[in-house]
Amino acid sequence: MTIFSELGPDAGIGDILLSHPERFAPILTFAHTIMRTGDGLDSGTRELLAAFVSGLNDCVFCHGVHAATAERFGVDPDLLQALLGEGIDATLAAPLQPIFELARKLTQTPAQVTEADRQAVLDAGHTQEVLKDVIALVALFAFFNRLVDGHGVTGNSALFARDAEMLFVFGYTPPPQ
Repeated sequence: MTIFSELGPDAGIGDILLSHPERFAPILTFAHTIMRTGDGLDSGTRELLAAFVSGLNDCVFCHGVHAATAERFGVDPDLLQALLGEGIDATLAAPLQPIFELARKLTQTPAQVTEADRQAVLDAGHTQEVLKDVIALVALFAFFNRLVDGHGVTGNSALFARDAEMLFVFGYTPPPQ
């Protein structure tokens, strides 16, 4: 439960962002650009990365929403649990492994990211733009995770499904009113 009067018991991140559009509109534009545009990573993989980062950050709401969104894009729901449990090498195809390793390291120990970590993404056949998108995605979800947790928003499976459907249909732009 949250102490913020504009956030009810069924609040999600959209309620936070839309409560102050003048403050948060730029971050929604940025989020849509990172999560839905660019070559090299499809939306399902980007959503899987968002759920992975949110899981590493123990953000219940973002983990739940983005796991459900990744599933909506066709990602196997067991894949995320395997990534967080069994590890990256045991779970992912070789080209995605350095991306998720970089995301893990940038989330958990950002000051320890090295040139070799970034180069591994390029050596796996990804472009510099994909590398930049992964870095931006991890940074974006560090922000979102702290925004949600700071406001006391945790959600539940019904809210995760609701928000996943909105993200699948509309992306990160506010839906039409």
